[in-house]
Amino acid sequence: MATRSASVSRVELTLIAVLLALLLLLSPLRQWWAALDGPWYAPYLLWAFIILLSAALQHGVDRRRDDGY
Repeated sequence: MATRSASVSRVELTLIAVLLALLLLLSPLRQWWAALDGPWYAPYLLWAFIILLSAALQHGVDRRRDDGY
């Protein structure tokens, strides 16, 4: 049985994931990983990973809310 705090921690994990994504995509680190001469689709893979991670974390939150927590 999940508690209310477990649901809150999922939201916090989602926010942390989004903040880390912003750090990677908007900071000077972006220039470093862009200079690694990766394939042209590397930024799209990063975005897809961020979107899927956020969706997976939010899916856990929505499921717990439907159970009444």
